[in-house]
Amino acid sequence: MTVPWAPVEIIDSIGSILALLLAIGCLQQAWAWYRVRHEDIFRHYILLFTLAIVVFAVSRSCGHLIKQILILSGHEHTWHILSPFSGAINTATFFVIFAFSLYYQRVKIIHTELEDYKNNLEEMVALRTAELEETNFSLENEVTERQAIQKALETERERLAVTLRSIGDGVITTDVEGRVIFLNRISEQLTGWTQEEAAGHPIAEVFNIIDEFTRAPRENPVPKVLKHGQVVDLANHTTLIDRNGVERSIADSGAPIRDRESQIIGVVLVFRDVTETKRLNEELNKAQKLESVGVLAGGIAHDFNNILTAIMGNLNLAQHLMNPEDKILPLLEAADKASRRAKSLTQQLLTFAKGGNPVKKTTNLGQIIRETADFVLHGSSVLCHYDIPSDLWLVDLDPGQISQVIQNLIINARQAMSAGGLIKIKSENISTPRAEIFPVLDPKGKYIKTTITDDGPGIPADIIEQIFDPYFTTKEKGSGLGLAISHSIISKHGGFIKAGSNEDGTVFTIYLPVTTSELSNIPPGITPSPIKPAAGELIMIMDDEKMIRDIAKMMLETNGFEVITAKDGIEAIEVYQQYQKAKKTISAIIMDLTIPGGMGGKEAVTRILALNPQARIIASSGYSNDPVMTDFHSYGFCAAITKPYLINDLLLTITQALS
Repeated sequence: MTVPWAPVEIIDSIGSILALLLAIGCLQQAWAWYRVRHEDIFRHYILLFTLAIVVFAVSRSCGHLIKQILILSGHEHTWHILSPFSGAINTATFFVIFAFSLYYQRVKIIHTELEDYKNNLEEMVALRTAELEETNFSLENEVTERQAIQKALETERERLAVTLRSIGDGVITTDVEGRVIFLNRISEQLTGWTQEEAAGHPIAEVFNIIDEFTRAPRENPVPKVLKHGQVVDLANHTTLIDRNGVERSIADSGAPIRDRESQIIGVVLVFRDVTETKRLNEELNKAQKLESVGVLAGGIAHDFNNILTAIMGNLNLAQHLMNPEDKILPLLEAADKASRRAKSLTQQLLTFAKGGNPVKKTTNLGQIIRETADFVLHGSSVLCHYDIPSDLWLVDLDPGQISQVIQNLIINARQAMSAGGLIKIKSENISTPRAEIFPVLDPKGKYIKTTITDDGPGIPADIIEQIFDPYFTTKEKGSGLGLAISHSIISKHGGFIKAGSNEDGTVFTIYLPVTTSELSNIPPGITPSPIKPAAGELIMIMDDEKMIRDIAKMMLETNGFEVITAKDGIEAIEVYQQYQKAKKTISAIIMDLTIPGGMGGKEAVTRILALNPQARIIASSGYSNDPVMTDFHSYGFCAAITKPYLINDLLLTITQALS
């Protein structure tokens, strides 16, 4: 049976139209779905895929419709012409859809991954945020720790800087090229450079050192430290010259500065000013030498005083016994005067070598000044003019020590006027110290003011304040002790000495307090007559030198005393006990303080006072500055007499002891 073709074509056309409508409907639905969430990438692809299908459906349906219309209208030959194009379009559309379907699969996978990534994004962000927060926390901790370390380093650096600036030694640090990095406060003072000025300068420019004696430049220790990597000490006698030319003796050492890997990164110099220490050591050495000389001089002076006691005693006794008209008397007087000078020399030797407190007695200062100045200037071309009033008050002083002061000043004036000149010495009573220019004087006290003026070249103003310093001298062969000893002696007498100078010469001003007893105006050369004790009073003389015992015995016996002698303390105690048992009174005992190899007066006096607390004992010694002689009452003695002594000295001392 044959089916008519027309219904088939009609049905095919209707199917094509329905397919076309369905495709358009799908396209509308896809478009609506896309517009709801147009940011969704997957909906973009669905829309495109639907569009491709619609294109295929349109192409397919339109081809069928055109074919059916052409066939139904009798234009079948036209369809045969167009059919290849319709097939090609359908085929191309099929391939596009096929390719798009493949791409869709890839897009779907990507979309799935994107969806998964999107779904997990918050979790990943949260995780990453946690990681970032943890990292940030770690960084904050690290920053805090670094800040703490930095602060600790700054604190340590500041502490180190404060420490270096506070220590008593100079500290300089350099880099490996020998350029200055740091100076502390002491090094700034010693070098004359500030930290700001010295930074970056070569160390040799800032730390300028020379040999103290040769004046040759010394090798800087910094290069040696950098070369050898060891501590280097400066050689002795190194002098540092500061920026202003001031020189100082220094001692120092240089040491390498190393980092954690023990690599040298610089050098540190530590040095100190030893100028004063060196001077003190030199003075100590001199003092030790003087002490040794003092021990020797003391022994010599003691022995010499013992000899002088015999010499002067015999001369004095001979003068006392001789007829005033005898021609030998002037010779004895000359010998006596020479022996007195020898006594003065031993006293000066003791004062120079051992010092000590003065053994004071009431004396006329004017007489000491005249005798000392005349003696020093004898035979020189220098004249001396005296302005010393006859009513000059008496002074409690040590004649030997004050004579040494006058002698030192006169010798200096004579040496300053080598071609000759004039020395003016003026003494005056001062009852109003407030009127004087020196505030150290007691405003309620009374003084004798003495000025010694020469017409020499004077003392330079830049050294006049140093002339009383020990060992300071401008003389090539001077010891520098004369004025220092003079200052010490005047101070120990409670006085004051001052130097002044101008183009007309030098003037020394001396203030000495007057005696605490009633002021007197006894003329020079006149001493009070001693009170002669009653004849027959018994005196004991204890001395290890027989010649002293003999001459003292003759002096006393000549003046009406009965005398017994003892060679040491043991014998003196035994004799004293014998006389006690015999009910005989020994009125006074003269005891030598020092007995070589035996008991001296220091020990014997306590033994005799134990036998008789009322015993009158006189201390005697050739050591005029023995502490017993300056404070004899504290040791149990009632008086003291210094060897060598004359008849009047001995009688006056005994009179004082018995009074």
